[in-house]
Amino acid sequence: MFSSTLRRVASPVLAAGSVIALILGAGVGTAAAAPPPPSSNSQDTGRLLLTKEVVGSNVVNPGDIVTYKTTVRKHNDDQVRLSIAHLRDMPPAGFELIRSSVKVTYTTWTDKHNIAYNSDGGVTATCKDRCTFLVGGFDLENNETLTLEASYRVPANAQFGDYDSGAFAEVRVWDDAGSNPFGVWVRVEDPTVNTTTTLDAPAAAKTGEPATLTATLDPSNADGRVQFKDGGADIGSPVDVVGGVATLSHTFDTVGAHEITANFLADSGFYDSTSAPATVDVTADTSTALQVPATALVGEDVTATASITPDTATGRVQFKVDGENYGQPVAVVDGAASLTRSFPEALSHSITAEFAGTGGYLNSVSSPAEITVNDPDWGTTTTVVEPVTAVTGTPVNLSATVLPIPSGGDVRFLVDGVEVGTAPVGTADGVAVLPHTFEVAGTANVVAEFTGTAGFEPSASAGFTVTVTDPEPARTETRTLLEVSGKTAVGQQVTFTATVDPGTADGTVEFRSGTTVLGTAEVVDGVATLTHSFDVVGTHAVTASFVGGPDFADSVSGPTVLTVGEDSGPGPLGSLEGLFG
Repeated sequence: MFSSTLRRVASPVLAAGSVIALILGAGVGTAAAAPPPPSSNSQDTGRLLLTKEVVGSNVVNPGDIVTYKTTVRKHNDDQVRLSIAHLRDMPPAGFELIRSSVKVTYTTWTDKHNIAYNSDGGVTATCKDRCTFLVGGFDLENNETLTLEASYRVPANAQFGDYDSGAFAEVRVWDDAGSNPFGVWVRVEDPTVNTTTTLDAPAAAKTGEPATLTATLDPSNADGRVQFKDGGADIGSPVDVVGGVATLSHTFDTVGAHEITANFLADSGFYDSTSAPATVDVTADTSTALQVPATALVGEDVTATASITPDTATGRVQFKVDGENYGQPVAVVDGAASLTRSFPEALSHSITAEFAGTGGYLNSVSSPAEITVNDPDWGTTTTVVEPVTAVTGTPVNLSATVLPIPSGGDVRFLVDGVEVGTAPVGTADGVAVLPHTFEVAGTANVVAEFTGTAGFEPSASAGFTVTVTDPEPARTETRTLLEVSGKTAVGQQVTFTATVDPGTADGTVEFRSGTTVLGTAEVVDGVATLTHSFDVVGTHAVTASFVGGPDFADSVSGPTVLTVGEDSGPGPLGSLEGLFG
């Protein structure tokens, strides 16, 4: 600020006197201090008192109006009059003079002056009427005063702080005088209220589940909105502040540490503010699904694949076989991890996949997947073994062997490319027998196709040629039926009874199990009997073939399938005559 001094200069008009300048300091704003600086000050020369004051409060805001009043008063000292050449008000730099506010009072008159506007924005009053002789200044006698009052508008962009102002009076006196520096100040304050924003956020959250973010404003009457941010990126739109609080329900969609802040966007009268950051550790639930084939063969590569949801999850999968770790953990790539292995023996196993998540993804375990490991299927060979010859119109048995002997399955028989029937494969001897009647004399091509069964591959025989002839006219047609009685268990005797029609037929009956001849018996009164015990468990296809005498034609029974057990198994399954014709 300007220092105020009383200085003496030579008078260009009164050679016998002197000019006294009374100056009150004027300056620019400084940093605000407490308490507020003085709003009035005076300078006393002994004969003259110069006073400047702020009318009203000296604490203002940008855009306010401040009024200064400067008074010069002559003391009652019985001396000659004093002449005030001019009285000048010097405002702080940038303050805008309101010209209509200027008021000058000369003792009791308000119209005895001239007004001049200064380049510094201030105003100067000079005498117009009742002025001192020769000098032309305001004529002050004892206790008379001269007052200059002016109002200024504080700039809207004024910096906050203290602003000095001054005044200048040119006084013509006969004697010397002195004064001390002083100033008159106004304080420009910020009318906007500071705010504080406090953020309340959960320490942990999960993706897909809403989390509540709450911003609390101090003071609670602050008007505005709050923009919540995640790592600097806006979360949705700004939220209105109601009662000092703004709340947002937010669902995180990515895992990891999220740095959340709340930015208060103030309305007029309040300052913006930003909360301290809060860290929310976001995790995600996962699920693990395991795909494993239901069956496999010994020594065959088997791939187990674990699928992780969500597919953005990072981590590793530990595969377990029957509860024990198998191999090292496998990294998850694009939501999947796979492991390939083979099994050395035929067993059933339970496999699980345990996901260990990283980066905020939680662990999960799959449901167990069951796999049955079997021995590889056996390759098989199918061969048609009979009949070599056949007679039109007379039933014969088509027989085929399957080796190695399978545990089940069927054989399809084709005659000249046409399927004529299906027969089960004997599990004891590997023979399938199907009754068939050829209708046309000549040669026929018979093929047998094994359909395969668990552990055994399918196969097909080569073509087998059967020579078919018409019946001999001199022979009588016959029919043979087979019955079985007794227990079909290993080591137990069963009785085969073949009945030949007509009962007068003579000849022999050959009893067979598959292609194996069990024995031969003479036909007596149309009946032939054989007793036999089996030494191999499984199914057996038993037939009875009648070889007639000179007057009777041959014939064969349909197969009777027997199931032979270890001990006392079920009884015979009976003749299949009615089934096969």
